[in-house]
Amino acid sequence: MNVHSQTAAQRLVGSWRYVGTTFDGNADTARGANPKGIIIYDVHGHMACHVAPDREATKAGLEPTGDEAKAALANHIAYFGTYSVDEQARTVTHHRHGSVQPGDKGDVVRGYEFTGDRLILRPVGTTQEVIWERIK
Repeated sequence: MNVHSQTAAQRLVGSWRYVGTTFDGNADTARGANPKGIIIYDVHGHMACHVAPDREATKAGLEPTGDEAKAALANHIAYFGTYSVDEQARTVTHHRHGSVQPGDKGDVVRGYEFTGDRLILRPVGTTQEVIWERIK
């Protein structure tokens, strides 16, 4: 199907590799030089997002201590749920069902833009851009 004849919901379906985040056009370096991530949208309306910082998380024993677990989760994003697309508003809403962050449930709305093989998600009301590249 031609990309121009697809709906935004159809274009979202697939797996996208995390490229980076910007604020006011400036690169966000909070996750290190080379963070990794993926966001997946399936045809049934399910989604999952995971972005991991570029750093090693260690633990001294078999189980992490509270401080070790807290350090490992710093700047780490991981959630899953369903999604819906509002093509008129050019937004996708992630209906989070579970998250690695305590209390991080509910809906988040993102403006979307497709640029070639890239997807740019913008949290509504911010100057933040989260850039993803389609995995082929």
